Amino acid sequence: MLNQVWLWYQTSGLSHATISIPGMEAIVLLILLTICLLFRITRIGLVIAYIFTYHWGLLFGEQYFVGDPRVYHVFLASYIVFGILVLTLVVVAMMMAARSGDDDHSGRQE
Repeated sequence: MLNQVWLWYQTSGLSHATISIPGMEAIVLLILLTICLLFRITRIGLVIAYIFTYHWGLLFGEQYFVGDPRVYHVFLASYIVFGILVLTLVVVAMMMAARSGDDDHSGRQE
């Protein structure tokens, strides 16, 4: 099974695919993450980075799978489902950490 997946990956062209990220979005991401690091709000920074990379993955999927509508619809549906699943798990984990009193400043001496 794993061998078949590896062969499909090699022949599909995904191993040589490139993605072009809009320059303005990369600059905005860099600025937002720098602000999050300066103010020590790392969890918000992680969510921001996730949202940007999720958007860029969607751009890649639109560019790469545009030729075959059936494959594109499968990609889009699975991408949305797994994206929502990961975002839900992140929110639940952050809520549980906040409930237990584990914040970004725990264990640090200032």
